[in-house]
Amino acid sequence: MTKVDPEAIRGLGTEIQQEVTPILEEANEILPSLRGIDQALYTSVTPALAAVYTTAVSYMNEMVAGAAECFQAMNANLDGCATSWEDADQAAADNFN
Repeated sequence: MTKVDPEAIRGLGTEIQQEVTPILEEANEILPSLRGIDQALYTSVTPALAAVYTTAVSYMNEMVAGAAECFQAMNANLDGCATSWEDADQAAADNFN
């Protein structure tokens, strides 16, 4: 019979959020400073390079925000999974009494 440790499942989500969230927050602090690099430096080489640079920085901002949302949702889903296992175990135990 499969044995599941709901607290370990919850802990996994919490650990991921504790480890990843600070990295994402740090990235969010660094990304705006990248915009401080004068796009005119790239324009002097080629306008296409300036456009690509701007697009890349914008993409990274969105990616970091999306990753944060993803990890928060994953944490909530892992917690829900653990609760479902506990509920299922309790329902099975109740049926045997």
